[in-house]
Amino acid sequence: MPIRDKLLQMQKESAQLRKELFFDEVLFSFQWWILLAITVILWIIWLLVVDKKRLKPILIVGLIIGLLAIVFDDFGLSVAAWYYPYQMVYFTTRLNPVDLAVLPVCYMLLYQFFYRWKSYLIASAAFGLFASFIAEPIFVQLNMYKMMRWEYWYSAPIYFMMGIFVKWLVDKIDKKYG
Repeated sequence: MPIRDKLLQMQKESAQLRKELFFDEVLFSFQWWILLAITVILWIIWLLVVDKKRLKPILIVGLIIGLLAIVFDDFGLSVAAWYYPYQMVYFTTRLNPVDLAVLPVCYMLLYQFFYRWKSYLIASAAFGLFASFIAEPIFVQLNMYKMMRWEYWYSAPIYFMMGIFVKWLVDKIDKKYG
């Protein structure tokens, strides 16, 4: 059997096993409820505090961060750097609540409240350290994140650089088109 056909067969089997695992063990588990709560609570907080006068650039920040998070997450998953035993939906291996809620909302709030570069850099560094050395270990302890070829300290510069990149890009876009 050609390698491509073997890979396709394994992918079909993996998809079926992931679906069974999700409905048998993940859905409505303690971890699943945490992911749901994090997603809903963060988006509600964002809706309550977002500066509606600056909505366009703030939303662009969230969109870019969400896209970057998905790309980085897919890369890490594809090279087996980490694994997520719990997801909110069965048809993804990504941790969508982090990629599409935690990171976008946090960076949008950073962008909104720390608009000067100096304060933004400090807040961004603090967020990167918090995410890397407090949030990620909590997710590991809750069995929601398994690091296979990854270390906490690898994440901090990535979070920081994402913040710098998104602020630079959105400030540039806002200045030119805003």
